[in-house]
Amino acid sequence: MLTVACVLRSGKCYDAEYVRRLRHGVVSNLSGPYEFVCLSDVDVPCKRIPLTTNWPGWWAKMELFKLPGPVLYFDLDTVIAGDLSEIAAAAQTHPLIVLRDFYRTDGFGSGMMGWNSDLRDLHDKFGAAPDQWRDRLGGRGDQGFIEETVDRRDITLWQDLLPGQVVSYKVHVRDKEFPPDARVVCFHGRPKPHEVNWCER
Repeated sequence: MLTVACVLRSGKCYDAEYVRRLRHGVVSNLSGPYEFVCLSDVDVPCKRIPLTTNWPGWWAKMELFKLPGPVLYFDLDTVIAGDLSEIAAAAQTHPLIVLRDFYRTDGFGSGMMGWNSDLRDLHDKFGAAPDQWRDRLGGRGDQGFIEETVDRRDITLWQDLLPGQVVSYKVHVRDKEFPPDARVVCFHGRPKPHEVNWCER
């Protein structure tokens, strides 16, 4: 069964309300069967999988790779804007799908991922030397880790697989007409969804 996952590490700008809103967006736009879960160190309004490390901030996302596929993952600053059926189906049929970075066309983004494979080795490789990886990658974060450790031939990009369905708020939505095919809107960086006067379609 498909797992739809998110991660909440306490102490940052996100809280359980973000989990609730993301889950509501998924429930409203995806028919089963699937299970919505949150990897977290605090109570959340859904099934919680406890975080088992003290990896801070976005590095907590590395614990996702312990989950066996099929998995569909969303960052908390993601707004679900339409039917997720094709996106969910893709997550169940590809080894690893990530975003093409919205600004660096040769880079990856990890704000939305899908996989139907065993990616435990990514978790274990990072976990063997987390401080060294964090020092090396700095602000590139977990997506930098993916860029450096996964063979690009094994990766599919959401924007190539489902053109127009996954968009950036800053690049494709702000001050523009809403993209007609958009199903997922990624709020990377600033602003965050709660900081803008924008309604889900």
